[in-house]
Amino acid sequence: MLISESRVERLVVHRVGNPSRGEPLQLSHKAIGVDEAVSALILDGYLKGIVSDKKKYQFFHETDLNLNELYHYTRQFFRGDVDLLEVSQRIAKHLFARSQHPNIAAGDLLVILFSGLGEADSPQRALGVFKAEIQEDFLTIVESGEVFDISHASGINPRLIDKGALILENGPLLYAVDRQGHEAKFWLDDFLQAMRVPDTSSSSKLVAEVMEQISEEIEDPLAQVRFKDEVMTLCKTVPEVSPRQMGSMAERYVEPEQIGRLFDSAAENYGFALESDVRLPAQGMARRLEKSWSKVGVGNGISLLLPSDLSLQNVQTVKGDNGELQITLRLLQKQ
Repeated sequence: MLISESRVERLVVHRVGNPSRGEPLQLSHKAIGVDEAVSALILDGYLKGIVSDKKKYQFFHETDLNLNELYHYTRQFFRGDVDLLEVSQRIAKHLFARSQHPNIAAGDLLVILFSGLGEADSPQRALGVFKAEIQEDFLTIVESGEVFDISHASGINPRLIDKGALILENGPLLYAVDRQGHEAKFWLDDFLQAMRVPDTSSSSKLVAEVMEQISEEIEDPLAQVRFKDEVMTLCKTVPEVSPRQMGSMAERYVEPEQIGRLFDSAAENYGFALESDVRLPAQGMARRLEKSWSKVGVGNGISLLLPSDLSLQNVQTVKGDNGELQITLRLLQKQ
């Protein structure tokens, strides 16, 4: 998305506390304009900091998308049913109602109207929803005649987004970020109700991680090596692979139920599920796996780091009477 011609039209600031701690919701009653200096900071910080394919999401609801509260409120605004102040207050009330977890910090909520996003021939508006939970400390220099003094100030750093969303006028797409999501995962799941839009990089990484986990569940070291070699050979000889292909290959070594469980767990961790026939770049998959699969298990909890041009062919283990282990490896130099 092109953002070079974007502008800040107006904004509203509210203060949202945590009701479980008795902290209030303080609503502003006026939308304000900003000068060029503040606008430049917002554009360079909040806007540029959130527009990325890795942060692209879409609104969802289990039954009807219009029942997603934030999506519904923003559609009302973009249709002209409510003004910026009204939609910002509804968003703030919705956030306050979702801020029940004890780890959720109070903060300032900025609802910003941007314009001029996208292509020059079809610009669109967007609503930025940013919650600043952390106040940064600053030192300021004060000049008084020939005396320079130093003082302390605190405020919001727009280049460090705590929680944010950029909701586009056209369609259910948005960009989102939650820097403190490990403490209370509510911004994406409860407040926005958004799921990540998979890109090629994240999709390939998900499938590669599942392949790595499958290899770890193969107890026989030689079977594990055969599985890895088959996967690498496929990835190096075809331009694209699919999750279905990779799963079918793995079924010769582990139960299908295990494979399904690992894909489901990865989907939950990544925030999206993949279509089984989606096509992914095979060479990129091979590079990801090559880095992790240099570690080869040889049994008895022992692993070796092998260079990519060596392949494990056989393992013989002899246990001595005094607890000693004698392990003999046969390696093949790949062509």
